[in-house]
Amino acid sequence: MDLIKHYIVQCVATAANNLRLSSAKIEMVAILREFFEKSEEPLEDIKRLKQITEISKLAIKLGQIYSSLENNKIDFLKISDKFKTDSYSIVKELSNMLDLLTPDLLRKKINPQATVDIDLSKRTTSSDSLEHLDLKKESNIQDVDPKENKKEEIRENYIFDDLDDISEFNFEQYEETILKEIKYLDAFLSRLANYDYEANELLDYVKMMKKNAELSNKVGFEILFNMHKIFYIALEQVNDKKIIPDAEVIESMRACLIVIVAVVRDKDVDITGYLNSAELFGRKILGKKKED
Repeated sequence: MDLIKHYIVQCVATAANNLRLSSAKIEMVAILREFFEKSEEPLEDIKRLKQITEISKLAIKLGQIYSSLENNKIDFLKISDKFKTDSYSIVKELSNMLDLLTPDLLRKKINPQATVDIDLSKRTTSSDSLEHLDLKKESNIQDVDPKENKKEEIRENYIFDDLDDISEFNFEQYEETILKEIKYLDAFLSRLANYDYEANELLDYVKMMKKNAELSNKVGFEILFNMHKIFYIALEQVNDKKIIPDAEVIESMRACLIVIVAVVRDKDVDITGYLNSAELFGRKILGKKKED
């Protein structure tokens, strides 16, 4: 497999790891990955996928990633950071596509001539696959023992317990919830640097960011969960006078907000620097928290 094709496959798998997926959606991710793995002309296939309504937005993103790698010199010292940004950039489009299709419909749309179903029971997961998901469920459910179906149902009910009907997850509502207070937080950071705030105000923001972190974690958005967690822990440590809200701390906290907005709104910008700054800051304050 050539490098760019392998990169695309990995992007799809990593993006899927940031979503809470049903068995049908897991199967669709496997179908999509296999489609690209077997593709002899990935760029041409991506162009073809752009013509399919339900897949077009995801295909446009994948096309941008492919062209970026093909037309620009690859800096292998920074490739990990680029991959992280690229994979997160397709989470929204992948999620929307999975909501619009079924496994059978996806097969027909991406490979109309195909007559043989993909048997997931013969697939094996590797280090680049959906590590926390079970891809071994049979695609032909009619042949499965009813008792096995019941066991599977019980297992899935346990996994999805306390997720407040997350199967009906609406990304637009999630986006509104996450972004609603961000502009106020950005303004608050300027006041925080000058100690121009009330303690209750700061603690209210801690509660709000904790709540949004928990929501992000429930729906599987790891990067958004981490950014919220870093931000509210920083606020807690400022409140406890364990860190000083100097210029460096404020800019690191603002970097968290920038990453949140860029990922949720799917902004086509390079956030690698902000992501690195936020994660480095997070390691520092989490280390301080462990010491306490």
